Amino acid sequence: MRSNTSDQSDQIVIAQELRGVRRISGWLKVFLICVSLLGVVCGGGILFLMYVAIIGPATYVYPPGQTPQRFLTVAKEVGGLQAGENVEFFYSAGFTDVKEGFTYVSDQKVVVYDPEGNPPLVSIDYGDIQGLELERADSSLLDSVIAVVLEDSYILIPVASEKDRDIDFFEAIEGRVRDPE
Repeated sequence: MRSNTSDQSDQIVIAQELRGVRRISGWLKVFLICVSLLGVVCGGGILFLMYVAIIGPATYVYPPGQTPQRFLTVAKEVGGLQAGENVEFFYSAGFTDVKEGFTYVSDQKVVVYDPEGNPPLVSIDYGDIQGLELERADSSLLDSVIAVVLEDSYILIPVASEKDRDIDFFEAIEGRVRDPE
């Protein structure tokens, strides 16, 4: 049978073992919390960049036949793309979503969509264009600007200079203005 009394030497040994355990200092706890938060923020940032890379529009002008169907669907939804119209070049100024703004050149017209513009959708028939000018960006990080001169106004169209497709975009418009079909 076991005794209900304890040996005092056991208590002293246990107490000595507890005194030997080191506690984590307050600064170390703060440091570990900060490192954990930094890991969460960095992980979230990496996930966001992956989302943008997969779902968001490219930073360059899409050449003929390479515009994703979901972008063309958005162009139809906002009233720009009509049945039977073929998009030749497409560029989205949006970072995460094509609905943030886009421009395209088709076989029928030039369309500029800016949800913050007034009006948000501008459709320009080639016959209405009286002049064109391309101002190329010095860096691929900046957009080139195509100025489309109309009878009573002008429209500035941002186009990425990446892969020199701003020149292709400009020449597609220029070719249609010079030689309308």
